[in-house]
Amino acid sequence: METIEEIIAMFGGVDGLYVVIANEPFMRLVIEHIGEGPHGLPAISVAHYYEMNGDLCQDPEMCFEIESTQHGTVMHPYMFQMANPPIYQEVSNDAQGIALTEELRQFAATWDRNLRDQGFMQAARQLHSKALM
Repeated sequence: METIEEIIAMFGGVDGLYVVIANEPFMRLVIEHIGEGPHGLPAISVAHYYEMNGDLCQDPEMCFEIESTQHGTVMHPYMFQMANPPIYQEVSNDAQGIALTEELRQFAATWDRNLRDQGFMQAARQLHSKALM
């Protein structure tokens, strides 16, 4: 998740993080610190949102625990959801949860590449520059 990790670093780290990146024609991207994850590590939500009938809908949202190691930052996915069609998946500590973790890692890697290819990194840089003015 290079793109997300770079954005987190650009905006000062996980603690208190709340950043909304607009990048037309794509749905806005929201990255926010949501407290602690299931293993007590700092957690973030990464989501695209759209509005339908006055409600905010995720398309998708993933939650990650953030671990700092001697080799760098590791993002551990533990939740995935979409509003339409309704999907909610949470990682468990059994064989099914281990398989879901790998599936979520693969999806997150693809999503991260897409975010960069779609210009979200550049949009984040522009947002950050405006915040510094």
